[in-house]
Amino acid sequence: MSTEFSKSKVAIVGRGEDLNWFDTMLGEQMAIRVHSRDVGGAFTIIEARVPPFIGPPLHYHEDREEIFEVLEGRFRFHCEGEEFEVAPGTSVVVPRNSVHGWVNLGPGAARLLFTFVPGRIDEFFPQIGQTPPEAILLGFWILNSELGLGKRLKGKG
Repeated sequence: MSTEFSKSKVAIVGRGEDLNWFDTMLGEQMAIRVHSRDVGGAFTIIEARVPPFIGPPLHYHEDREEIFEVLEGRFRFHCEGEEFEVAPGTSVVVPRNSVHGWVNLGPGAARLLFTFVPGRIDEFFPQIGQTPPEAILLGFWILNSELGLGKRLKGKG
């Protein structure tokens, strides 16, 4: 996928069928829709395909807000001690330094769109797929300024 700017500074981004998908963890796949290098670091947009009952450990971002758009499926979100369920068309805005996490409630695969403001997190997610799961919980997130707390949300019950 490539992003180009027209003479009027409007971004022209590759279509969904041109995305380069990569594995992250536990069967999840992601694709960078808009790379922060193409927008001066202002933001990063990533799409995720999430298997049922999968989600990241609770974590927070010191340097960025995270905005989720549910494209398909149902998710349970945790943000600063509050848990709630969301359906397609729902946006969830997580302020920086807010402990959060989410899980696909199943029964099938689901899709999320993530926007990080500012961006410059583009290389973090491909690295997850190349890191053993135990290393992720033992400090990979901390080394990349994305602070993981280890606990995962439950997709059932």
